[in-house]
Formats: sequence, C-alpha cells, structure tokens
Amino acid sequence: MKTIKNVGLMLLMAAPLYSLAQDNFTIQGTLRGVSPKVEKVYISYASSGHNIIDSANVAGNRFLIQGMIHQPTRIELRAGYDAKQKVKPSMSRDIITFFADPAVMEIKSVDSFANASITGSKSNIEFDKLRAAAKPLESQAASLMQRAAAEQKAGNNTALENTQQQIDNLQTRLKETVYADYIRKNPNSPIAFFALQQFSGALIEKPDETLKLFNLLPEGLRQSPDGRRMETLIRFAKLTPVGSQAPDFTESNPDGQTIALSDYAGKYVLINFWASWCGPCRAQNATLVKLYNQYKSQGMEILGVSLDKPGEKQDWLDAIKEDNLSWPQVSDLRFWNSKVGRMYGVVLLPQNVLVDRSGKIIAKNLTMDALSRKLKTLF
Repeated sequence: MKTIKNVGLMLLMAAPLYSLAQDNFTIQGTLRGVSPKVEKVYISYASSGHNIIDSANVAGNRFLIQGMIHQPTRIELRAGYDAKQKVKPSMSRDIITFFADPAVMEIKSVDSFANASITGSKSNIEFDKLRAAAKPLESQAASLMQRAAAEQKAGNNTALENTQQQIDNLQTRLKETVYADYIRKNPNSPIAFFALQQFSGALIEKPDETLKLFNLLPEGLRQSPDGRRMETLIRFAKLTPVGSQAPDFTESNPDGQTIALSDYAGKYVLINFWASWCGPCRAQNATLVKLYNQYKSQGMEILGVSLDKPGEKQDWLDAIKEDNLSWPQVSDLRFWNSKVGRMYGVVLLPQNVLVDRSGKIIAKNLTMDALSRKLKTLF
C-alpha cells in the first residue's frame, strides 16, 4: 500500500467525513462480462490525514481490497488494463466513485467496470440520492461547457461570456438547491459533511452561509479534527471578505526594497498569491501577462506575493524571469507561514484578491476567465 502524506489544509476536501477510531473495510468485487478485460483495480481514498493509493489483481473475475477508514469515506476505484490491449482511458467506463462504510461491501460490475451495483454501505445509499438530485443541473452545466468550448474556439466572445454566466448561475443553483438543501434536511446524514464541502468549495466562497450550514451538523462532527479544520478554513475566509477594506501590508521585493499595498492607492490592484513550485500558478501566468499588458495603462496593477520556501529565493527569481512577470513582486520566503498569506487567509495556491481604487475588495479567487470578464466591466 502506498501512502502520500497530506501536506496541509489544501487537501481538506479529500478528507474522510469523521475522525473517529479506525475500523476495517472490505471490498469484494465481481466482474462479469466486463469488456475490456480488467487486469487490476486501483483504489484511492483519504484516511488519517493521508491519501491512500493501493491496488488488487483481478483473478477469476474477482478482486479483494481491504483497508482502514474512519467511518463514511469517499472512495474511487479505477480499472487497470493489460498494456497489450492499448485501451484508451474513459472516466465513464473506468471509474467507480462511492461512499464506503467500515463494513464488508460487495461490488458487482457487468458490461463495463463502472456499470456496477454496490451493496453493504448505508452511506452510499445517501450518496446515490445526492448524486441523483445533482444530476439534472450537472448535465445542463456539462452541455453549456461544451457550448462554451465551441464558442471559444470560434472566437465568439460575446456568446462565450453569456454562456459562462449561465454556467456560473447553474453552479450557484447546484450549491444552494442541492447541497445546502440536503444539509438543512439531513444534518445527521453520514454524507452531510461531504455535501458541505461541495457547497463551500476549497476556498470557502461564502463563509457566512457555510458557517450557518456547518452549525447544523452534529456537535461530535463539528468538534472532530475534520470539523475543526473546516471551522479554521471558514475563519480564514472571513478575514478578508468581499466588500471589506483590503488590509495594508509591507513586504520586500527581490532587491530588498519594501513595497506596500497602499503604494498603489487609486488603482485597481490584483494581489496574486503564487509560488515558483506551484504548477497551476505558473500555468496561469501567461494569461496574467496578457491581461496586465492590456490594462496596466488604464490603471490596473498586479502585486505578486510569493509563498516560496526558505532558502529558495533563486527559484523565485528564476520563475519571475522565465514567466516574464513585469509587475511588482514581494515575498518573505516563509512558505505557508508567509506574513501576507496568513493575513489574507491563504490556504492553497493560486489565490487572488481584486482591490478597487478605494482599497475595497471587490472579488476573490477569480479564475482567469472570470478575471478577464471582470476587468472588461471595470475598464
């Protein structure tokens, strides 16, 4: 069994739903008439603050997997095929996602690996109900995403913006009418915490609403390690809510000169939290460069705040040069203990905060598409 250690709060969303005494679970699998033929079954789940990855060989159309969990835990099984078959991966065919109890469970697949029935897990019955409630809105969103991709390819920006707004509206409806509603009606459900995670998002987009839903959960769950981690994330998200004044800060640039957020009063400032070691941060830098060049003459500034690690200043400097970042950069090279990062409640990367000319926070954690749309409304 391989174990990948959880390195921080950023992996909360994969956590098991209760942190109680561990117990055994067993998955007995049967594959009948499954095509392509499955050679191995891979399993991944979270337990005791670790991401667990394991596998089992399939023999005589059967496989057996055992492990330890803390109560209801989301598990993913993935089919593995003989390399000689040259099978192209397919999520709809190769992945089974379900909620496991510390119990003996049976999975029977027919036709394809993912076409499976699961018995022995009471929490998975609730999970199926939640997925059924979410499916209509998720299907609509998937259709809109395909439309958006076609509009983007065709360069039809007006239609694309309209479609993206529809997607945003659908996602809001999904969170409120499915996940929040489920928690209100089923606060004692074994998957209520999972529903809360789906509502809140990794960055707790609506901390006040999330806190209200969190307080509906049983006290034992709220006081568990997972519950306390969620409460901490909510508290961090409330440090700099949209509509509040952005806390001023002073930090050093690569040359050791101090730069303050207040130095850019009267401009729109995107505070961009990133690091040289953060792949998603580096991937979005090209878009930031494009937007910066487009709007900097109109009163937009970007202030990069790096969470690079102690002793790795050169990595930070190299990333600035390699990614052609011409806007101001600051860092205290303290990784997750970054003074500015802690001030703004940064728990994963990338994150960003958009500040208006008066110093008020007007948006947080915008995707690059959302940032582009937002800047169009400002300039």
